[in-house]
Amino acid sequence: MLSSRGCIFVLIWAYSQVAQAYTKFEPECTNPKEAVNFVSSPPTRGTLDILWSSLFTIFACTWSVLHLNVPQQRVNRDPGILGDLKWGIKTVLSKTKWMLYTVLAPEVLLLYAVARLVSAWEQHPEIKAFADADRVPWTLAHTTFADMGGFVVRGRSDRIGGVSPGSEMPTAPIQTQVNESDPISDYANEWYILDLKTIRRLRSEGHITLPCILKAEIDDHSKGDTFTKVIAATQIIWTIANAITRACRGLAISQLEVSVVAFAVCALLIYASYWYSPKDVSVPITFLQWRGPVPSTIAKIIVKGVVSTRPKRYVGVKTGQAPFRNTFAYDNKSRLDVYTLFWGAFFFGGPHLLAWNFTFPTPAERIIWRATSLYCSSVGLIIYFFFYVLEKPLKNLDIEWSNTSRFLDFLSYIIMAIYLLARLFLLVETFRTLLFLPPSAYIATWTSSVPMFG
Repeated sequence: MLSSRGCIFVLIWAYSQVAQAYTKFEPECTNPKEAVNFVSSPPTRGTLDILWSSLFTIFACTWSVLHLNVPQQRVNRDPGILGDLKWGIKTVLSKTKWMLYTVLAPEVLLLYAVARLVSAWEQHPEIKAFADADRVPWTLAHTTFADMGGFVVRGRSDRIGGVSPGSEMPTAPIQTQVNESDPISDYANEWYILDLKTIRRLRSEGHITLPCILKAEIDDHSKGDTFTKVIAATQIIWTIANAITRACRGLAISQLEVSVVAFAVCALLIYASYWYSPKDVSVPITFLQWRGPVPSTIAKIIVKGVVSTRPKRYVGVKTGQAPFRNTFAYDNKSRLDVYTLFWGAFFFGGPHLLAWNFTFPTPAERIIWRATSLYCSSVGLIIYFFFYVLEKPLKNLDIEWSNTSRFLDFLSYIIMAIYLLARLFLLVETFRTLLFLPPSAYIATWTSSVPMFG
């Protein structure tokens, strides 16, 4: 058995095999000795240049690309400065949570974006026909806005103004037929979030006509405009162009830049899917309102939709206070989740395979990089094989299906756990290898002279 001194010696020897002395290079650039009309950019780039430009692009791919649903409304709760701080932090934490989800698995956000777009495409023709019949504008932005929980109805609303005393035009209150003994009237004191399915049902059954809400109103509620999307997309395209230019010139590319390209590919697909979706809408638009309680027939349909689409913890909570979840709706038979995850994993994991023969601190890290990048790019195919290709043969076996189902559930947890570990390794390794780049990685190209952030 080794003594304590021998164990320390073994540890020092093992660490010396992977540790390298810290070195630093200070580039020197000659300044012009007299006034000139134009000075070219230096033909080099530093470690921090690579780091900051990459981090900004990752931020653009994971923060600015988020198009979350309308959040929980504050209404009159938590007044004062502390309340402002509490709800401000709550908003930031919600977006930060989704940003971290995107960093770990951008294909999940891609699934949300594609599912919302497909859902809007499927439902848009029917509600557009209703809008045409009511002679009101309705675009795909209206449809996606409704899917985000952007429309509400209000009962006993104080937003309806009246005519001042002495005016020639008397106020004509809106008359509604309400059964006060109906327990559903308890909900009429609050406003209701409308999803697209509920709007379609109310209109198809003739309970309402669609109001005239201009697209400009929706655009005004959106915090993200076309210019902002173009700026972010330009930054992403610049990153891809930089990587292609370096590859064509035979210059080394950092693993961090390869990872940024993977984020960029997914971000462009997400941006394309969210193109018609409003961004960062914090307050919904009033769709319909009544001076008195919401008619019971309408309230019943709305509350029924709330109970069937919200989690159990929201049942019995006043609808206006319940957050509209960031979920998506699709037909399970279409297997949209599997196909999107398959291609999303391929588009994100595939670019990491480009670093197959890159320089790594140790040979072991190169092997692990190859294995994890290959697994991340093919995890969608693995899921499809186990849960769809083998599903029918497993059902035909003389095995109780409940046991097989539990086995597949356990297998799915194992697959996702390995995927998360692989993603964490790739994430850490991209920053670690930034300190072990070959000399040609610091040679700048023409893209350094193009305006960009970072």
